[in-house]
Amino acid sequence: MFDVMEYGEGPAIALHTAGARVVRGSVGDAACAAEEVSNHDAVVHLAGVVGFPLCDLDPVRAAAVNVGGTRNVVTALRPDQPMVYASTGSVYGRVDDVCDEEHPPRPLTRYGRTKLEGERIALASGGVALRFATVIGVSPCMRFDLLVNAFTYRAVQFGWLELYQPEDRRSFIDVADAAEAYVFALENYEVMRGEVFNIGNPNLNLTKRQVAEAVAEQFPMHVEASTDRPDPDQRNYEVAFDKVSQLGFATRVPIASTISQVGSVARMVDDARRWRFVP
Repeated sequence: MFDVMEYGEGPAIALHTAGARVVRGSVGDAACAAEEVSNHDAVVHLAGVVGFPLCDLDPVRAAAVNVGGTRNVVTALRPDQPMVYASTGSVYGRVDDVCDEEHPPRPLTRYGRTKLEGERIALASGGVALRFATVIGVSPCMRFDLLVNAFTYRAVQFGWLELYQPEDRRSFIDVADAAEAYVFALENYEVMRGEVFNIGNPNLNLTKRQVAEAVAEQFPMHVEASTDRPDPDQRNYEVAFDKVSQLGFATRVPIASTISQVGSVARMVDDARRWRFVP
């Protein structure tokens, strides 16, 4: 694992304990990235400035990491070296119908635009690009800024939620299923190489209202729909996952299980500033 450890050493320690080799470094450093790429049989490229708030906060860094860092990794690849690129459903933007991989990307944010550019660099090298639904659930680098996780945190800590654009649709996938998707892509690389695949759970194409209701079933809260201002994240889409499911990939974790796990962690948090959190 290659990581700048921006959120401290805790996540790296957890991975090290699980048997991973962890190296401090950045894909933005071409020489450092090339050295690490050369030491492995395959590359799973997850590095990135993730989410529209962080990308808008530092646009130069977003481009340097999401685009330049991807170019550094691709440049260092050997001709026979597989690479799986972590893309995002954010490249779709606002869509009235169902998105499959043939739908033209129209990203609305700097995050979506830089990830789409990185995706194109990865595909040009023959890599596999996985357009993930919003990844939710519990991890060593816990995130409470993701919609399901954020709603659950608010239910546990405050008991109320102000809900913007409640009928907008998003798609979700538990982090455990996302990890399985990387393994699946490596194991099926020859039939997937050079192509894009949507990765998610067809049962988790949900409106924000449906997410709030699912959270409230386990952690009761008052939900107030608001029309005062729009959600800064304007994504609205439903995603089709037929392409990857036809190859045999299927998710396993239901949203109720994810919410339960996130709620258990949220109860233990005494200072949200320790985590990636948008109040």
